[in-house]
Amino acid sequence: MGRTGRWDLPLPGTGQTPRRLLMLSQIARRDLAAGRLAEAHTDAIAILAEAGVAPRDEALYGVWTADDPDDPVRAERIADLGWRLHGVKRSCCGARLVNAALITACVDEGVMLFDVGMDEHVQPQPSDWQTPALAEAEIGAVSLDTVVTGVDSAIGAPDWYLRRPGFWNGAVSPAACWAGGAMSLIDAARDLRPTERQARSQLGAMEAIAWELGAILDQCGREIDEDPGDISGRARVRALMVRHLVERACTEILERFGRATGDHFLAHDALIAKQFAGLNLCIRQSRTDRDLETIPEFN
Repeated sequence: MGRTGRWDLPLPGTGQTPRRLLMLSQIARRDLAAGRLAEAHTDAIAILAEAGVAPRDEALYGVWTADDPDDPVRAERIADLGWRLHGVKRSCCGARLVNAALITACVDEGVMLFDVGMDEHVQPQPSDWQTPALAEAEIGAVSLDTVVTGVDSAIGAPDWYLRRPGFWNGAVSPAACWAGGAMSLIDAARDLRPTERQARSQLGAMEAIAWELGAILDQCGREIDEDPGDISGRARVRALMVRHLVERACTEILERFGRATGDHFLAHDALIAKQFAGLNLCIRQSRTDRDLETIPEFN
């Protein structure tokens, strides 16, 4: 563990973004739940660095931005004491594991971002998670109704979080984790050393997809490093295209893996069954159809 938490990765846009994406994919390749936690934590560290704010020492961070669209979390200023938050955040990764989180909340001027410690009366709610997939990531809702946080907890001005150059550069990190989950399935199929012709054909196709995934992430990282402060809309288009391409590749891996290995791993290997279910769940959360619709507006 480094000073900034459990995972120390190069910051995006600093010349080592391909390595950053590779490292995230390798974490998820070993364990997708750990990959989800690592992606959120390292995204928080990157956000704080972009704001020129030091992270809490030895903190494991979450980034909690999901709201009920009809009832978003709100923040109100309390004189010189700080901020009071009201509402419930949904789908909080690491709800019972992290000791700090970057949390968005609405104010009259837009959306504010806050660095909140779990000791500030954040209350995880009973989990309604019904699948073993990603269960170790402790994804759930948290109530913020009793949170009062200091003046210095506000990160940037209203809407800074959404408008900063690094927003879309960070949006490719989940795709790196999806790619890692897919690679773990390819590893398992390869280790099975299939001899039947049809199974070997499926494995060959998966090996080609593995090369494709590596090339996508590497090229994406290189482009981010070439223009980390892009404000032209190119970063947005790139992130959405990368997420789409990786999601499509992972969908094919899920199908080919079952055809190559049958029920061997899904029925008898707890780790691979968990990776398979976790990957399927992750890409269902990607909403690529909605994202693709917006690409022509920015391209």
